[in-house]
Amino acid sequence: MKKLVSLSLAAGIALVGASAVQAISEAEIKKDIEEFQGFFLKRFPGLTLADFQDGVNALPQYGERRANWEINMEFPQFEPEMEKAAKEWTEPFKNGKSLADCEASMAPAQTYPVFDAATGDLRTVEGDINACLKANGEEPIKNTKNGKMARLVAHYKSQFNGQEMAVDYSDPGAQAWYEKGRQFYWAKRGQLNFSCADCHVHNAGNSVRGDVLSAGLGHGVGFPVWRTKWQVAGKPWGTIHRRYGGCNNQVRAEGFSAQGEEYKALEFYESVMNTGVPLKVPSLRQ
Repeated sequence: MKKLVSLSLAAGIALVGASAVQAISEAEIKKDIEEFQGFFLKRFPGLTLADFQDGVNALPQYGERRANWEINMEFPQFEPEMEKAAKEWTEPFKNGKSLADCEASMAPAQTYPVFDAATGDLRTVEGDINACLKANGEEPIKNTKNGKMARLVAHYKSQFNGQEMAVDYSDPGAQAWYEKGRQFYWAKRGQLNFSCADCHVHNAGNSVRGDVLSAGLGHGVGFPVWRTKWQVAGKPWGTIHRRYGGCNNQVRAEGFSAQGEEYKALEFYESVMNTGVPLKVPSLRQ
């Protein structure tokens, strides 16, 4: 826990741009994973690593609501949308091919984001779907936060449910992305001066305005999700980058673009921290 606190302080000072990112080794990342996961397993001693795939629903502080969540998951509201996504996945393009034909060039869902050494960039599922569309003469999907893109990502990831997160961070380029994401996670921002860690590490399991704050361990393995709050507004689907944007708004911080460098780095960091946690896509969230 001492190291986690020092990370928070250091990130608040260091997050001033790409030049602040320092090299980090593979061994250091492994230690980060061990300490991050160990913190939550100690904080919630009744849970196993796999339990965190259920997000906030796994926490004992959420116990009174879990039964209702389990009932909803028996006949989830997203089922018709998932059936629609399965059809869209195999729907022929003008050239006769489909998204299904691009699966061979995509990575297993539990390994995203994937560092591309040729470009120095991170590949996400959303990015690879749009790359497939573009390569086949189709228009990329502009909205990468909800709607069609979210359900397509949910369809692809759902085929790998139960597979444990295993993002490759062995390349020095991937380690640089990891460090960017780590700094983002621990740095304070916005008028409220909050970091991701303030809510999802230091206060995980605590209540705020009637809601229970989720644990950072497990973040992302259930996304895209179907969220009750979003459903009221008519847009129930959300990718992890949509959720990042919502968090930034809540702390009154400057927003960043979905699929932009900041959120891709954050997704990479969280995915690495979730090493060993099984995918469970999609899920229902409040």
